[in-house]
Amino acid sequence: MPNDWSPMVLSRAGRRVRPPYADVGRRPDAKAQRPVRVALLGYGAINRRVAAMVRECLAGRVEIAAVARRHVVNASVPPGARFLHDPAELHDVRPDLVIEAVNREAVGEWGEAALGVPRALIVCSTSAFTDQALLDRCRTVAANASSRLVISPGSIAGTEALAAAGLSGFGQLTHTIVKPPAGWRRTAAEGMVDLDALFRPTPFFTGSARQAAELFPANANVSVATALFCEHGLDATRVELIADPHSTTNRHLIAGTGNFGSISVEVDSQPFAENPRSSQLAALAIVRLVGEEVAAAEQGRLRLDLEREPVVANL
Repeated sequence: MPNDWSPMVLSRAGRRVRPPYADVGRRPDAKAQRPVRVALLGYGAINRRVAAMVRECLAGRVEIAAVARRHVVNASVPPGARFLHDPAELHDVRPDLVIEAVNREAVGEWGEAALGVPRALIVCSTSAFTDQALLDRCRTVAANASSRLVISPGSIAGTEALAAAGLSGFGQLTHTIVKPPAGWRRTAAEGMVDLDALFRPTPFFTGSARQAAELFPANANVSVATALFCEHGLDATRVELIADPHSTTNRHLIAGTGNFGSISVEVDSQPFAENPRSSQLAALAIVRLVGEEVAAAEQGRLRLDLEREPVVANL
């Protein structure tokens, strides 16, 4: 049975059909199981898309139990979801999965509490982990609570190959991010380049993944994910940021060399109309991770109850 979360998959006859979302990982008695309870940290463009796709693709198998974000009116929260004001309230909700898609400050505020309750925390704002002490604390809490810290791949692809290459080690690793000028507005880029006067692709920053994520936490935080997946280090991974007036997509180019050979990954993702700094692929990546958690639960690899089995953290 195919386990493909892309918008369309090929049938055995070669005919394009919608993927069988409702059947992914489902056991014959899965209907008797309670849905996976999810808490959303943030309800902006990414998590709104996640919630909508989960309701469509995983209806009855996932429950959006709570939403945590300041200044969100209750009317905008998914039906039936509780509005959380404080990390301690996660203990009352007892979600199975927490999804963060707000900003790096939210990871610092909610991360440790989120790892102490559910089976997994999915982090989108990986720029938070330029703070090594925070990353270490999250890893410790995850290990002690038998939960998992899951880094979303966001807008990059080929993470399994990148991680495999990282086992051998990279001699050089570069992540180039190209966005239209709108994707760099209201950021430090406005002090580095005249975004209104560009007529060709213009590099305006070159530095480490740590520096890029600290200066551009909402635009270049995925470079931290690249460094973590590749285990190359935030200071060793090089990042180049480019504003391209002719671009209509958010482009990521990852290139690395090592004893294993060389690897190159290129992704063009459509940005959200309401938030051009974020890519639609970031939401799709989270939905895929949720689907894998649901399939694992329904196949019995996870027991979604009060018992905790030791698991290996993703980081």
